[in-house]
Amino acid sequence: MTKTTSVQSPTIIEISREAIIHNFHFFRHLLKDSTQIMAMIKASAYGNGAIEIAKLIEEEKLAEYIGVAYVSEGVELRAAGVELPIMVINPSRDNFKAVVENCLEPEIHHLDQLLAFQTFLEEENLTSSAYPVHLKVNTGMNRLGIDPLEINELISAIEKSSACSVKSLMTHLSASGTAEEDEYSLRQLKIFEDFYRKLKDKLPEDVKLHALNSNGIYRFKNHHYDLVRLGIGLYGASALDDLKESLSPICMFKTRIAQVLKLKKGESIGYSRAGRMPEDGYIATLSVGYADGFSRSLGNGNWEVEIDGQLYPTIGNICMDLSMIYLGNQPLELGIEAILFGGKKSIHEYSEALGTISYEAMCRIGERVERRMV
Repeated sequence: MTKTTSVQSPTIIEISREAIIHNFHFFRHLLKDSTQIMAMIKASAYGNGAIEIAKLIEEEKLAEYIGVAYVSEGVELRAAGVELPIMVINPSRDNFKAVVENCLEPEIHHLDQLLAFQTFLEEENLTSSAYPVHLKVNTGMNRLGIDPLEINELISAIEKSSACSVKSLMTHLSASGTAEEDEYSLRQLKIFEDFYRKLKDKLPEDVKLHALNSNGIYRFKNHHYDLVRLGIGLYGASALDDLKESLSPICMFKTRIAQVLKLKKGESIGYSRAGRMPEDGYIATLSVGYADGFSRSLGNGNWEVEIDGQLYPTIGNICMDLSMIYLGNQPLELGIEAILFGGKKSIHEYSEALGTISYEAMCRIGERVERRMV
């Protein structure tokens, strides 16, 4: 019989429960009491662990809805016992059965998709009560959404079948965080409101309207409507400096020292001998590599790791599972904790060093990195 033991990973994402709650309350205070929040938990909660964060949201009653990208993400949350309503942004026809079996609510973003879902419900005799769906209209994002010019066809599809009930009407702004594009954003919102007015008589009286993400919540306070979609702001990040200052980053990326070596000036470190000792001294090997999301581009002095309040530069190429830092003439002990970001170096600095945005930096963290709520 195989004996299993609990094994802790040396590399973790430490997630602050307090920071998540703080960020929710910050955005909640911007809203009317009647405006609800959909917490976006897609992509494993932007790399931070979907199940843990969804359960916290549910326990603390922080949001009325959860949003995920794919059906598999919603199924995972249901299997973990999450009971909040879950909207699926991009459901496929192949997964309609799983949608219904797991009480997920599909976002419908083109007419053929609506007709296919209506047909599925009718063929499966699932029409005893109208199934909730969310209609998305394309107002200029030009990614997903029903074309406003197709409104007559949409009305015909709604009138043709009572299998579905429209729970919400939604759109997405292209540049909610870019002041130079506010004219375009306001035009999108006008198109959305005009579309709603034309469709209103065909929708339930309690249909919810929503258009805003985190930046939009902060910048377009006159357009909160009935629901907002809180994504990156929940995780304490934003491209807006003033918003960034009001939020608490929720995660700290940590690892530990696996080995310390004493080397002479000129000796090489790692693959391709890319690292060279500038003087006699020490390096530490960390238990983290690009397979964990610590990008290869951060090697060779392009990032600094915090240990006991001091910053140490990377040296040599980042490997798949390991990376090296230069300690100078002061050795450190094995097993000591090293902070990759979330201490002196923020997620925003980390993202800039990667040449990307905080969304992608968080999502790059590998699956084998343990997510631990504190």
